[in-house]
Amino acid sequence: MDGMIHPDAASDPFLAPLHRSFLFSCFASGAAALVVLPLHLALAGAPQAATLLALAWMLSQWPLALYLSQSGALSRAAGFSASLFALFVAGVCTVTGGAHSFALAWLLVPPVEAALAASRRTALAVTGLCGVLVLGLTFLPVPVSAASGLPGLATPLAVLAAVLYVGMLSLRIALDRSLAQKVVRATEEKRLQISQSVSDIYCELGPNGALKVIGGPLKEVLGHLPAESDEDWLFPRLHVADRPLYLTCLSEARLNSVARTFEARVRIGASRPGEAGQADYRRMEVHLRPGRHSGAKPANAEDLLLTLRPVEIIEPLAAAGGDLSAQGSARADRISRDMLETAGVEASQALADILAHSERLDRLGRETADPVLKKAVEALRQSGERGLASLTTALDLVPAENSANQPDIAGVDVETCLNQCMDMVATAALRRGVSVQMASDVACPPVAADRKLLRQALCFLLADMVETSEAGAVLSVGVQLDAGSVDYVFSVKNRQSSLCWSTEASTTVLGLSRALLERMNGSLTVQTVLGQGESVIVTLPLKMQAQQDVAQSTKGTGAERMARSA
Repeated sequence: MDGMIHPDAASDPFLAPLHRSFLFSCFASGAAALVVLPLHLALAGAPQAATLLALAWMLSQWPLALYLSQSGALSRAAGFSASLFALFVAGVCTVTGGAHSFALAWLLVPPVEAALAASRRTALAVTGLCGVLVLGLTFLPVPVSAASGLPGLATPLAVLAAVLYVGMLSLRIALDRSLAQKVVRATEEKRLQISQSVSDIYCELGPNGALKVIGGPLKEVLGHLPAESDEDWLFPRLHVADRPLYLTCLSEARLNSVARTFEARVRIGASRPGEAGQADYRRMEVHLRPGRHSGAKPANAEDLLLTLRPVEIIEPLAAAGGDLSAQGSARADRISRDMLETAGVEASQALADILAHSERLDRLGRETADPVLKKAVEALRQSGERGLASLTTALDLVPAENSANQPDIAGVDVETCLNQCMDMVATAALRRGVSVQMASDVACPPVAADRKLLRQALCFLLADMVETSEAGAVLSVGVQLDAGSVDYVFSVKNRQSSLCWSTEASTTVLGLSRALLERMNGSLTVQTVLGQGESVIVTLPLKMQAQQDVAQSTKGTGAERMARSA
C-alpha cells in the first residue's frame, strides 16, 4: 500500500495517511466487487440493472486509485470519486422509479464525501451536480421498471444504509481533523525547539511596516515579547544614532532588492521608549534581504526578511586606568587567538613550500653545480625566513607569563611593526570590507620601545578598530613628528555611512593597549573632531631623545656622587 503512495506525499506526515486511507477504500471496494459478482451469478443468477451499476461503481474505484498514485492530486481524486458516486446513485434511481426510488436519499451522500477533498470548489461542484440530478429525476419522465416493485421495507433500509455511510464519512473527516491537529502541534513544537536552539531572531517585515516574528529566542535576547500589531516595533527601540542607517538600508533593500548588513544598538527590556529610567542597549547585527519573488506582487512591495543576531556585549571599564575588567582580558585573548590562527595559516603555507623545495633538492643531488639547484636553495631559504618571521610575529602576540618584568627598551622601527600588524589583520579586514592604509610620505624615525610590547599594543588596536568598523570603512594611519616624540594617528572614515567611528565599543581594548604603551613611556589618547568622529593617537618617544634623557640622568647621578664624596 505504501508503495502506491505518490512520492510527493510519501514523506508528508499529514498527506501520507490520507492517501493511504483513500487507496485502501478503493482497493477494498474493487476486491469486494470481484467477490460478490461470482457469488451472485452462482446463487441468484443474472444480476439486475441496479446490481450491475453497483458492481460497476465498485470496480471503477481501481482506476481512481491508479490516478491518485500517479498524480498525487488527492483533492481532485476525491472530487472524481464523489461525482462518480452521484452518477451511480442517479443511475440506480433511474432504473428503480426515478424521483420515487428508494435510493433517492443516497444523493445526500456525495456532498459529504466531497468534503474529503478539502476544496471548496470541489464541494460546490459536487453539490451542484447532485442538485441537477435531483431536478432531472423529478421533471424528466422515467418509466417504472420491474425493479421498482420492491417490498415496503426497501426505502427505510436504504435510508438506514445511507445514514450509516454518512456516519462513516463523518468519522473519517473527524479523524482527518484530529490528524491535522496532531501534525500542527508537532510542527509547532519543532519550531519552538528550533527557536530555542538558535541564537538569531528571524522576522518578516511587510510593505506596510508590520514586523512579525518567525522564530528565534526573542524574549531571551530582548527581554520582552512585542505585542502583535501592524507597526514596526523594532524602529522605536533602535538607538537614535542608528535609526538613519536602518532607514537607509531598509530603503536600499526595498528599492534595489539587495541584502544589507549593519550593526545597531537595540533597546532591551520591557520598558518602552519614552518612559522614565535608564535605557539598556545591546549591539545587534541586523541583516535585511528581500523575500522570494512573487509574480503577483511588484518588486518594491515584497516582504523583507529581517534577521537580528546578537554580537559581543561590550561593557565599559570601571576605571580609566590600567585595571582591566575580566571581559576586556577575554576579548583581548580572543583577538590574540584570531591573530595566531592567521599566522598559523601563513606559517603552514611556508612550511609546505619548504618541504616541496626540499624534495626537489634531494632529487638534484648535493654536489651538482646546476643553476636550478641554486634557485631551489634560494627559494628554500626565503621560504624558511618567511615562515620564521610569521611565527615570530605570532609568538610576540602571546602575553608574557609575568607581566611585571621590565621592558627591553631599544630602537624599534615602527613602520615595520605597523606593516607586520597590518598583514596580521588583513584577513579580518577583507572579511568585513575594511581597508587599512598608512601614510607613505612621512619618514618614521626609530623610537625607544619594547618591540614585543609595541607589536602587541598596535595589533590589538588595529584589530579592534577593524572589528568595530562597518563595511566600506578606510582605516588610515598618519604620522606627526614632535620635539622628542612621534604621534601615530589612527582614524576611520566611511563615506557609505552617516555615522562616525566611536571608541564606545573599544574601551576595553584601548585600555589594554594604553597599559602596554605606558610601560614603554608611551601614551594613548583619544581625540574627538566635530563631524569626523574620534581618532586614537599613539605617542612614542624618539630613540635619540630617550638616549639624551638617559645620559642626562646618568650625568646628574655622577655629579651627586662626587658632591657627596667631597
